[in-house]
Amino acid sequence: MKIGKYQELCKVCDHILMHDASTLQITANNYLHVLNAHPEHLEKYELSKVDKIWLPVRFKLISIVRGLQSVFDKRHYYVKQAHTKSDILFVSHLTNEQQLLNDNDAYFGDLPNQLMGNNVSVSIALINHVKINKRKVLSGWRDSGIHRVVLSSSLGVLAEIKLYFSQNKSKKQFKILLKDLRIEKELAEGALHHHLSPDTFNALRIAKQVRDIIRKTGAKYIITTYEGYAWERIVYYCARKVSPDIKCFGYQHAAVFEYQHAIKRPLSAKYSPDVIFTSGLIAKDIFGKVQLKNSKTVCLGSPKYSAPNLMIDKNQRCCLVVPEIFVKECLSLFGLSRDYAKQSPDQKFIWRLHPVLKFEELRGYSAIFEDLPDNIVLSEGSLEEDIQKCDSVLYRGSTAVVNAINKGLKPIYYQQSSDELGIDPIYTHKKGKSIVHNREDLGLALDQDINAKTIQSLQDFAQDFYTSIDVKALLKEIAR
Repeated sequence: MKIGKYQELCKVCDHILMHDASTLQITANNYLHVLNAHPEHLEKYELSKVDKIWLPVRFKLISIVRGLQSVFDKRHYYVKQAHTKSDILFVSHLTNEQQLLNDNDAYFGDLPNQLMGNNVSVSIALINHVKINKRKVLSGWRDSGIHRVVLSSSLGVLAEIKLYFSQNKSKKQFKILLKDLRIEKELAEGALHHHLSPDTFNALRIAKQVRDIIRKTGAKYIITTYEGYAWERIVYYCARKVSPDIKCFGYQHAAVFEYQHAIKRPLSAKYSPDVIFTSGLIAKDIFGKVQLKNSKTVCLGSPKYSAPNLMIDKNQRCCLVVPEIFVKECLSLFGLSRDYAKQSPDQKFIWRLHPVLKFEELRGYSAIFEDLPDNIVLSEGSLEEDIQKCDSVLYRGSTAVVNAINKGLKPIYYQQSSDELGIDPIYTHKKGKSIVHNREDLGLALDQDINAKTIQSLQDFAQDFYTSIDVKALLKEIAR
């Protein structure tokens, strides 16, 4: 998508959301919340004619499945411990089974435990992104002192029926609003289709369950992960409905790209967090340049923080390839590095996947894994182990690049075309970074040396990107 079209898309969607006639049901429409310029996130705005025809059919089928699922899910959420009163409710995510064995949260780290140590009672609600046996969930965190709830992907039968008819009824009002605002036909059709999308219904389900938990725990504060999704805004709204004095916090844990949008644009106060906590000073500086009239910005830090450490061996010619969770991104970076590896056997590459993906799963998407040269290694180790074996890192949107430059690796960003909207997590830092468009550019970047001063500059940036968790920053906001 060209920059002009992207900016117009953001402008129109914001105009709809900020209109006086915009309701809770309209704000829940995930289509209207343009996250950033990442190709994966923009796909739904550039569908083919065939995809547009099948889209409402697919949404309808998913709604039917959710309805059937609600017959078997008798409870709104699964819980191991009985509801207890809590001062603060965290809304986090369950993304893999290993989390059940770890008392530290995958997104907030040991922050909940630090709060408990400061006599602040805590509950954690987890949005479930994986298929995990219910028995495992119920037995997880058996020895934890923190009350945890795993949200359900469907509500009870009557609640699901009510949810669907309420959203479907509001579609007529939404259609009138789009007509009054003279929204371009293609965009209006997309927005109307997504009014009944799984993501839109999911935002409403999450908000309903979180609202019920707040009512039962009496939480005075709520802190969610904060990336710009519709569900976050709906949660703040519903939290304030059930508890008008509650303070809502959003935690920016992921990278803020150059063309990040939804997280940086203000909505009305009822849909906005009172405080945006950032993962480091870089993000705090980015937010400081944006007018967020309803939210203040405070640096909280991140569990991803680690101390800087230079590599021991700088003579190795090995490049770590770190794509994001998206299959297309994997194939893009792997394709570029494989082409170069075949012509340059002295250059080694380590291909690393996001923890959610497996190489066996990717083999079905492309023949790229067939007949790999000997100088390409498929990683089976930890990120830290892979970093120690390399002198450079090839990346696009993955924040693993921050870990890499923190250990002294040379960053190489792959921009697929000169007019592609950037998704570089470290876009604000220019020194020591190469931007490549093709195999020839990659070769030049790999051959380019960076000196100790440049490495130090990159490490200093990494130290500001993620800072150590500062529980006092949160305690200070709670005490206000």
